[in-house]
Amino acid sequence: MQKPTRRDLPRKHKGAILVFCLVFLGILSVMGTSGMETVVLEERMSNNMRDYSRAFQSAESALKNAEAWLILQTTLPIVSGDGSTRVWSENAMDPSETDGKYWWDHADMTAAWWATNADSIVGVVGVAAQPAYVIEEYRTVDNGNSLSIGSGEVPRVRTFHRITARGVGLTETTVVQVQSTFVQSYN
Repeated sequence: MQKPTRRDLPRKHKGAILVFCLVFLGILSVMGTSGMETVVLEERMSNNMRDYSRAFQSAESALKNAEAWLILQTTLPIVSGDGSTRVWSENAMDPSETDGKYWWDHADMTAAWWATNADSIVGVVGVAAQPAYVIEEYRTVDNGNSLSIGSGEVPRVRTFHRITARGVGLTETTVVQVQSTFVQSYN
């Protein structure tokens, strides 16, 4: 029996496997490209979340710093309308009191305004700008001690302070503002 030669083999395929491989390679390329786009998008999302988290933590540290300062005060802090003291009078920094916006929602409250008028804390690493805070004397209340009625206890005057803190993340465009209301009784 004679071994078949190359000429004797059937020639039915005529490059069909080549076409199949090229189509399969194209499908794999599309899958790889979309997978890379997904990974890049997820990486951007995680970087943005890390940046926002850093800005939030920065603002929280400024808020805690302001609360700690108020706790250390034994007498009612002096209030000013121009920021010359650490405590502002309520809405003193509002550029337009008739527009219905809170002062911190105005476009005038830029990073430059915060750097000039707010109290900054130092030592926060990994942020584009150090966090800052503004303390406002919000209300003073001398009634509402219903538990002490009839006990002879003298009602204590309570002062409410609104603290607004601003933190910046790794970039100047990531900004977080947080607020708290702090109640303190002074001698």
